[in-house]
Amino acid sequence: MRSSLRRATIAVGIVVLAGTACTNRSIDSSAPTTASGTAVQVTTAIDKDAAALVPDEVKAKGTLSVASGSANAPMEFFDSDGKTFIGFDIDFSDAIAASLGLKPVHIDATFDAIIPGLAARKYDMGMSGFFITPERQRVVDFVPYLRDGSALVVTRGNPLRLAMDPAALCGHRVAGEKGSVQGIQYLPAISKDCQAAGRKPVTVMLFPKLDEAHLALTGGRADAIMEDSIPSGYRAARSGGKYEVAPGDVYKPVLTGIAFPKGSKLAPAVRAAVKSLASDGTLERLMAKWSIPKTALLPDHDRS
Repeated sequence: MRSSLRRATIAVGIVVLAGTACTNRSIDSSAPTTASGTAVQVTTAIDKDAAALVPDEVKAKGTLSVASGSANAPMEFFDSDGKTFIGFDIDFSDAIAASLGLKPVHIDATFDAIIPGLAARKYDMGMSGFFITPERQRVVDFVPYLRDGSALVVTRGNPLRLAMDPAALCGHRVAGEKGSVQGIQYLPAISKDCQAAGRKPVTVMLFPKLDEAHLALTGGRADAIMEDSIPSGYRAARSGGKYEVAPGDVYKPVLTGIAFPKGSKLAPAVRAAVKSLASDGTLERLMAKWSIPKTALLPDHDRS
């Protein structure tokens, strides 16, 4: 036990903002459930050392504004009521806020608007499954917390026999999310390689939200979706057999990070909170709650 920690159950008020509308909800994470319905005891530590690193201006307002997308299950999405923000990133950012003595304020933003919003200092941080890339690091700062990669999602039975192999995508219609690494970098590069090899290019189809890409897939307008590996498996398993993850290794494994405005003085406090929440098991318990595989743990966070 660390003497600098005070134990407390997470029971914080959440504000979800979407445009000018806001929804208040209280959460009691003392007994959340997994996808299978099993109760998971989740507590957080109010870490005095981490809280001491919070900048005075953030302490004064008492809140932590977190921008996330709302169509990226299990990371962040709306519950069946259409207004309750849930998911791993929501729970984990709540735990971070609680450990810093702050109240989380969740902001629903389209994925491609979050990093520009951080650059304009509209939010304290962004948490939406961001892959850490050199291009993004030129605009924002990151605190790593998971590792992920990309996968290919296809309709049930994989009728076109596609795989997460760049050569297999030539001549096909592949959807993605606007602002994603898949849409900005991977798919255009794969298409260019196809053409260089004398094959048909990839028809890249980008949508503001992944839900729209999935509608394009099931409606026959797209042949596949290239998306983050962790969410792809979660959604496919809960699609009622509409789609599945195509064969192939995870494409370009990469660190996933919490994003901050460049030079943010808050990042060191969040980094310390993430380390504390990994050490006390909160991170792994939330991963289990949301069916995130242990392979997503960073080596420094693995307690086994």
